[in-house]
Amino acid sequence: MTQRTKRTVITGAVFVLIIGYALLLWRGPWWIDGAHLRERGLQPADGVVITGFRTTLVALGAGAVAALGLWYTHRNHELAQRQFEQTQEQFRLTQEQFTHTQKKDRDQTSLASEGQVTERYVEAIKLLASDRIAERLGGIYSLERIMGDSSRDRGTIIEVLAAFIRENARIPSEPFETPLDYRAPEDIQAAFTVLVRRKAQDDGNAVLLTYADLRGISLRGGRFDSLVLGGARFDRGAFWDVSLTGANLSSVNFSHVAFYGGSLSGSALYFADFQHAHLSNVDMDGSVLQSANFKEAFLHGCSMRDVDLQNAIIDQTMVTDSTTLSPEDLAKAKIRNATHIPDRLISDPAVIRRLVECRREQESADSSEEEPSA
Repeated sequence: MTQRTKRTVITGAVFVLIIGYALLLWRGPWWIDGAHLRERGLQPADGVVITGFRTTLVALGAGAVAALGLWYTHRNHELAQRQFEQTQEQFRLTQEQFTHTQKKDRDQTSLASEGQVTERYVEAIKLLASDRIAERLGGIYSLERIMGDSSRDRGTIIEVLAAFIRENARIPSEPFETPLDYRAPEDIQAAFTVLVRRKAQDDGNAVLLTYADLRGISLRGGRFDSLVLGGARFDRGAFWDVSLTGANLSSVNFSHVAFYGGSLSGSALYFADFQHAHLSNVDMDGSVLQSANFKEAFLHGCSMRDVDLQNAIIDQTMVTDSTTLSPEDLAKAKIRNATHIPDRLISDPAVIRRLVECRREQESADSSEEEPSA
């Protein structure tokens, strides 16, 4: 049965029911109880029977209409519920499809991005091997840009730049003097600058730069954390607000280096050479300065709490009043003549005893040098 035929049948049935109901209201009392009702000259008793029948019929009709309304409402509710469930299912499927598409797009974007990074990385490496300084600088700064764009490649790029410095900044084997106006080669300066200004999250394994020739390096800001620079040379360099906190700087040559601000706190500076160095307002708290050489150095406004100056050479050194240094720490150093020490330190008994000991040691060394010539 088609939908149209079904509607026609239902409409006809409803029409018949309405006609039948109307007939029942009109003639029903006589059809049901016609033997006791008059056709004409109705009496009060006949009116009671007719009214009761029609009232009952009206109540039944109202009940039927109410029941039909409830059924229709229930049916609509079920249809609405099914539609809602279908809509929910369709939304879930659409969401799953969207999530799948989004993941696929992300994967494709990631692959494309990795491909671009790889191409850029290869080109940058080629530039590093160039004979032209401008191209090498371009390669270094391209690697820095890639390091910022790709967290996965940061460790590799740091190692590449460190290897570039190790290969191209080797300390000459023959003795040499560093000229007064010496400046680091531009590519070495650029590569080292990129390493020291990298982000904190780039830290991984220690970066090995031992015995690197970094003379004449000039830095503003940055940090040496995780750099191993034992035996490196920084002669004639300049550092403004650079953090060397916790760095391995044993036997590093800082002669004629200027430090302005920044930090050397907690660093290992065994046998470090600070001859003629200028240190102003540098945080050196907790540094290990055993056997470090401060001959003719200038220390102004430095914080040197809990430093280890065991056998450190303080010779013709200028230590200003603004430098924070305890007598107990200074008394561990080898204090030579012509050294300027603040009154609060030079008057301390421990420092006085140490001065006397150092003078005797110096006199003994001088006399032992004179004996062979005699």
